[in-house]
Amino acid sequence: SFATMITGQKNIVEKIFLISELPVFLKSAIFTKIKHMSRINFLLLILLLPISLLAQEWKTFNDTSCAFTAKYPLDWVNKIKEGKRVFFTSPSENGEDSFLENVNVSMTKNAAYGKEIMIKDAIPSVLQELSKTIDDFTKVTERYFKWNNDDACELIYTGQPKESELKIKITQWFCFSKGRLFTATYTSLASNTIYAEPAIKILKSISFR
Repeated sequence: SFATMITGQKNIVEKIFLISELPVFLKSAIFTKIKHMSRINFLLLILLLPISLLAQEWKTFNDTSCAFTAKYPLDWVNKIKEGKRVFFTSPSENGEDSFLENVNVSMTKNAAYGKEIMIKDAIPSVLQELSKTIDDFTKVTERYFKWNNDDACELIYTGQPKESELKIKITQWFCFSKGRLFTATYTSLASNTIYAEPAIKILKSISFR
């Protein structure tokens, strides 16, 4: 534990005073060992600290009015907007940051989802609509996987929304589950990858009710 390590460092300091009367060659050997032990303890602190902080810096979204739960970083802001669309918004990078990266999650119902319409059948129409609404639309990734044990698709693409000068990058996950369509979208500037890792962790943490 951290307390044990700190106590160990204190004991090392006390030992330094106790050996002040020893012969020079013994002092040298003992100081070398103490330095080695100190380096090990320091490295352990460096390695363990991020793990400890990571465990503390994530909250759980568990609003019972929504059809899913999720985890998100402590410094991200969570809001539920019209239509039960849930947003997780990143912190500002600096005073001049005018675009806040965000993850938003929505759910719609239709008895045909997953029965009459499969996720692979729906994606071509999605891509067609995206190409109409986004200038310079470029598909980067289209892959199929299991999300909450249901068939899902990930689309990653770049482009400029109509009437906007911003070039954005979007990662979207689509999934039919029990007659519901879950859509999770991470939106960022195309040039910004700072929040990509926590955003994907949010997507992976989503659990359907």
